[in-house]
Amino acid sequence: MLEEIYLQERMQFVSIEAFCRILLQGLERLFNFLTVSSLLIALTGFFQTLGGYILLDIPINHGICFAVFLMTFSVYSANKLTDIEEDAINRPDRADFLEGREEVILFLSIYAFVISALITYASEHIAIIILFIPFIANCFYSIRLHPRLPRLKDIPFVKNIVVGLSWALVCTLMPLCASNTDIDSDLIISSASVIYLMLIKDFINSTLCDVKDMSGDLENGVQTIPVLLGIKKTRQILLALNSSLLPLLILARGKIIIIFSLLILTEYLFIIGFGESSKPAVLESFIDGEWLITCLLLYGTRLLG
Repeated sequence: MLEEIYLQERMQFVSIEAFCRILLQGLERLFNFLTVSSLLIALTGFFQTLGGYILLDIPINHGICFAVFLMTFSVYSANKLTDIEEDAINRPDRADFLEGREEVILFLSIYAFVISALITYASEHIAIIILFIPFIANCFYSIRLHPRLPRLKDIPFVKNIVVGLSWALVCTLMPLCASNTDIDSDLIISSASVIYLMLIKDFINSTLCDVKDMSGDLENGVQTIPVLLGIKKTRQILLALNSSLLPLLILARGKIIIIFSLLILTEYLFIIGFGESSKPAVLESFIDGEWLITCLLLYGTRLLG
């Protein structure tokens, strides 16, 4: 009798263990798909813009957030098509995903770009100028405009600044332009603080991705910050940059202080925790999903109404 009960419990345990294993494998495949397909980074565009609304404390326009989602998907999908050779070394899973789907990806990229522009134009005409910043930046970032001129992507520090500034301007100025909010001194200070916060965080995150791609970049002769300075000095610089965000806590008020603190603390964890040996999908899931997780956490803890 006791042996039968033991066997039944053992079978239940094995069944639960097998279910958990299958669930984890399914989640891993889902995250891999989201990262290689640009959907996760596009969600970052949505939720970082939502974060811009939250940090600026202005009414949220979800249509603008969706427009940034589509523009982000468009730009990063097109960028993947220009980086197939590099991804074959750094991200073979991404290269495998793109193989045979180039025309489909290009069509979806163009389609998302057009819909994004239409949504933005219908909401606020002037905001469409801000929306095109990532597209223009990507042209200089990924495409060699002249044989004698390097791509911005190939210039250390410059490419990370371009990436960070593009995200910061779009996710801060889009909410401002589309909200028709009266501009005063407090809003100018808040906007400058949010732009600096996003610039530094996105600079750090793009550099962490360079750390992860260091071996492939060395093989391709790509001069990134980690390649030039090494991982130890790179991490020291990133920690110093993240520490430069601490004075923003003095300017923040009310619940915004908690949000700023959470974002700064998260960045410290990323810098210390991620390195060259980090799995690409795991690194991108946390970095690209940071704003999604932050916004859901804020709503879940009722810090936001």
